Amino acid sequence: MSGSEKYLMITSEFPPGPGGIGNHAYNLAKYLGLNGKEIKVLTVSDYTDKKESDEFDIKQNFDIIRFERYDNRVKTYLERIKLIKKSLLEENFTHIIFSGRFALFCCAMLTKNKYKAKYISIVHGGDINTNDIFQKGLINNALKKSDLVIPVSNFSKSFIKADISPEKVIVIPNGFDLENLEGISIHEKVSSNGKLDLVTVGTVWPRKGHHNVYKALPELLKEFPDLKYNIIGRHADLSLVRDYFDDETYKNIVNILGQVTDVVKTETLSKSDIFILLSETQTSGDFEGFGIAVIEANYFGLPAIGSKNSGLEDSINNGVSGILVDPKDPAEILDAVKTISENYRTFSKNAREWALEHHWSKIVKRYTDAISSIKLF
Repeated sequence: MSGSEKYLMITSEFPPGPGGIGNHAYNLAKYLGLNGKEIKVLTVSDYTDKKESDEFDIKQNFDIIRFERYDNRVKTYLERIKLIKKSLLEENFTHIIFSGRFALFCCAMLTKNKYKAKYISIVHGGDINTNDIFQKGLINNALKKSDLVIPVSNFSKSFIKADISPEKVIVIPNGFDLENLEGISIHEKVSSNGKLDLVTVGTVWPRKGHHNVYKALPELLKEFPDLKYNIIGRHADLSLVRDYFDDETYKNIVNILGQVTDVVKTETLSKSDIFILLSETQTSGDFEGFGIAVIEANYFGLPAIGSKNSGLEDSINNGVSGILVDPKDPAEILDAVKTISENYRTFSKNAREWALEHHWSKIVKRYTDAISSIKLF
């Protein structure tokens, strides 16, 4: 592919704010840049302040433009669309990458023939599976208009409508690229040493299923009385866990860290034993598209336990890097924990090897190959 390629990425999440879509967008931009592509990113600044965003942006090897947010929601989106069209008219982009629900809406609203760029849409989770008929129509229009559609898991792919040409749909899993690891010891874990430290990394809200872990704790504590459960993530919706958070029974068992720095996150992962993410699909249609936090935990040698019938079926190599379970079955969850604990060294070694297969230095090659194939469609 030509080194003259110029990419515009439009994404609904981006660091230093939290979120798996933002994590994915950042690493895709970073590694396309490292592979000789010119990148410009149009994105939001949610859950972070301007100073933090500015400090982050200046360190990158690509341009980042942050959308303004106004008191009037309609004005916010109209101004965003105006900025996108202005960028497309002023610069000769060869490719546009749309990532996240808002970005897919933008794709639907752009006139395809007006811009000579190829359209690439990334499909994550809830962005593709909304119950809103109008939004669903916009998203389907975006995918029809796209030259390439990339779901991050086979589970996500299963929600793409049959009228989208299958030849232009290519599944590419999420990847990881942890930074700020100075001083963090990465070593092979050989056993859980009779103790059990579970950890979940993800925004605290119903989809992530923290409440399912809580419901399994009574059974787990019978077998592992010294069990500890670390929870890392922004508190977005505590409706299903508030009572647990306030329950004195779990005061010395559960460590609620909230949103933390990368250093604290990696230190916590390196000291934990098993990563657990019992996600569940919401009535709104939102679901776990992949679960990059799983792969990040695997890098530290943590085997993972995750939900069946979700994108975690792609992020967990069942029986190898971890075990898939019914998130609402405490007995099945306990069996998975016991199986991993009894074969910890093997699971831990496999988890780390699985993570290394998903490093962005390898995943980006799958992107460049897929993008190269656009002309064949």
